[in-house]
Amino acid sequence: MRLNIKKHVMIHFLELLKKGHILVGVLITILPPLLIAYFSIYKNMPFTIKHVSNFYCMFGMLAAVLHPLYFVNRDYSTKVASLINNSRKNRLHYAMSNYILSVLIALLYASIGIILLVIVKNFGVEGTLTFKFIIGFLFNIILLVTSYFALGYLMVLYRVHIGIIYATLTALLLFIHNIFSNILETIQNEHTKQFIENFPIYYYPALVGSKPFSFSQYTIGIIILCLITSWIFTKNLRNRY
Repeated sequence: MRLNIKKHVMIHFLELLKKGHILVGVLITILPPLLIAYFSIYKNMPFTIKHVSNFYCMFGMLAAVLHPLYFVNRDYSTKVASLINNSRKNRLHYAMSNYILSVLIALLYASIGIILLVIVKNFGVEGTLTFKFIIGFLFNIILLVTSYFALGYLMVLYRVHIGIIYATLTALLLFIHNIFSNILETIQNEHTKQFIENFPIYYYPALVGSKPFSFSQYTIGIIILCLITSWIFTKNLRNRY
């Protein structure tokens, strides 16, 4: 029996909605930027629209990555994957459907973020909200979410404990880029600075809500995503269940 990609994606997306996973994720995501907007509008604190977008991405990106990863981990930990991946075509369809789900969730979070930014801007948060920024915000989120989801997916395929996977993704998205930011302030060598600034572990979480990535950053990100995706598809085809 062939796995229907569209049906598989919609069943899992609707499950996230019905079980309240997305609702909880969105609530945790929007509370920090709403507080920032409140302090900016009503307490005259010097927060701008980019502070709002950065605080939105702080927890939002982690939530968006973990939503689709939840199903991958569940399928492999309960051995459901062995029933689904019973043919070469189904293995390809299964991997594709998981990627499509991650893109769909990324689009949802990006759309909610854009709506939030437009609303708080109209309520009086200072800063410029340009079309270029919004498009960059959208593509930044899609690239980040799919890339970190792919990393988690790959770790699941290698049977890394889910606790280690979640801890790794949390560290990468919330903490490690701050270490690189501190290092950048102390570095004098321009080549070393450029290397760190074009290192995805730094610029993905550091810049996702600040500005569109540069051309070289998008290129590096897409190449790395393609490499991890190729690795996942190869590993998935070779896995024995």
